[in-house]
Amino acid sequence: MFTLVKKLKVVGILRRRESLTGLLFILPALLVLCVVVFYPLTWTFWLSLQEKILISPVNDQFVGLAHFQKIFTDANLWKYIWITLVFTISSVAIKVVFGMIGALLLHQNYPGTKVYWSLFTIPWLIPSVVAALIWRWMLHEQFGIINQVLISIGVIDTQIPWLSREFLSLVSVIVVDAWVGLPFMIIVCLAGLKTIPEQWYEAAKVDGANSLQQFSNITLPSMKTILLVMGTLSFIGTFNSFNIIYTMTGGGPINATNTLVIYIYRTAFTQYNFGLASALAVITFMIISIIVIYYRRLLDREGEF
Repeated sequence: MFTLVKKLKVVGILRRRESLTGLLFILPALLVLCVVVFYPLTWTFWLSLQEKILISPVNDQFVGLAHFQKIFTDANLWKYIWITLVFTISSVAIKVVFGMIGALLLHQNYPGTKVYWSLFTIPWLIPSVVAALIWRWMLHEQFGIINQVLISIGVIDTQIPWLSREFLSLVSVIVVDAWVGLPFMIIVCLAGLKTIPEQWYEAAKVDGANSLQQFSNITLPSMKTILLVMGTLSFIGTFNSFNIIYTMTGGGPINATNTLVIYIYRTAFTQYNFGLASALAVITFMIISIIVIYYRRLLDREGEF
């Protein structure tokens, strides 16, 4: 009995040492997270409860939830949230659908696949700000090449104001954002397709299944988790997108592309109201958190956790 107790104590000591060793290994990463993530996040929450306007520091004071009351009674907030959701959902849908189509085409190894693959990766290699500047010039009403090409082939008679009309400007930034993010979606979907055993397709062919039936019964169920993960991550990234919209339209015309992130930027660095901007950032964080929680529950249903 004494020997057994002694062995258990030794095992307990070894486990504590292993736990301490593991903690020491992850300690640098935890310190980086605290400095880069947790401290700014905590400071933003605290700042959202303050009246903090840089051009009038004499009015700095604790106001509690006053900023949140002001925000939720502001009709512009709901307008910008709606614009953000339309922009995000539309862009993510384009990325997922065309990313899957592109991956299926590249997976077939048609002649010239390597050339197509090189063309698909070009948007991913270009910085988002540079891509937005290129598209802004291409979509220019008077000098843009897109209008010139459409006129030369007889599709249109006059220049289209792509970036100066409310609806067209929103459509333009959606297309450009999807164009920039599409290559990464294709890469991930292609990697997912490579994991599906070829024997499944061969067995389906023996049973007489056509291409559509193979896609709906083999490819799509096998890719469901990957599409769910990538769609959610893309949703979070697109919801926080700033570079493309601000470079192309600056949130205009008439706030037609003024997403929640652009609204936060203008509040902080145009009006210098960091308290209100922090409250808006907290609301954005809560929206993203709800999406992440929903995403986690979907993965639970799929048995991934």
